[in-house]
Amino acid sequence: MKDLDFVKDGRIDVALVMARIREKVRGRRDQGLYTDEEVEELTALKLQAFADEAEIDPDLLARLMAVDHNWNIAVDFRIETHRSGWSGPVIVFVKKLIRPFVRLYTDNLFSRQAQINLYLRYLCHHLVREMVRQQLEQTVLRNRIERLEKELARPPRDGGA
Repeated sequence: MKDLDFVKDGRIDVALVMARIREKVRGRRDQGLYTDEEVEELTALKLQAFADEAEIDPDLLARLMAVDHNWNIAVDFRIETHRSGWSGPVIVFVKKLIRPFVRLYTDNLFSRQAQINLYLRYLCHHLVREMVRQQLEQTVLRNRIERLEKELARPPRDGGA
């Protein structure tokens, strides 16, 4: 996802991303060898294409793909308000006063939801990675079949007899 081309409105051009994936596959088709980094790059491109088709904010996808997990919900969220004037500090004080009682009901739910979110994120990422590997393997096998079919279609050579 290093050098993705953006169109005018900041969205990723899905057709361009898919063309780039196909071009890489074509370039490596005969070799059938991919490093883990190349598979990871193709996985990132595929995830970016899926996110763009779903019209997900590109910043959110970048946060989801980051090493740290700052995208996930947390039990110890910061209490603040957008209100200015004397009402802002009063609202923050009341929220902080009520927070211990609310946490009795929400801490377990937030923790469980954070675990589910993390699991689903890893699951989706690994499924897309496996899908990319399977597509690459399928391409190699398809090329091998085509090559063998061409060899079978050739007329047999007469060995000089």
